[in-house]
Amino acid sequence: MVGLLIVTAFALFANDNAEFFKDVEVKREQGCTFTYVGKQYARQHVPHIAWGEHVYFSMEPCKENDDA
Repeated sequence: MVGLLIVTAFALFANDNAEFFKDVEVKREQGCTFTYVGKQYARQHVPHIAWGEHVYFSMEPCKENDDA
């Protein structure tokens, strides 16, 4: 019963965050990695792990951005 509950919770989490996971995969292919950036306001165009309105981990830098 506990196993079923865990599987259901994971499935709901994955479904709710599917767009985020797809974006992260695309960014990884571009050479991005999750990096600790300290307490900052979340930027919507950058994949991040937010706590409320603040972000502590952000997916950057990307290889293509290093050349700019």
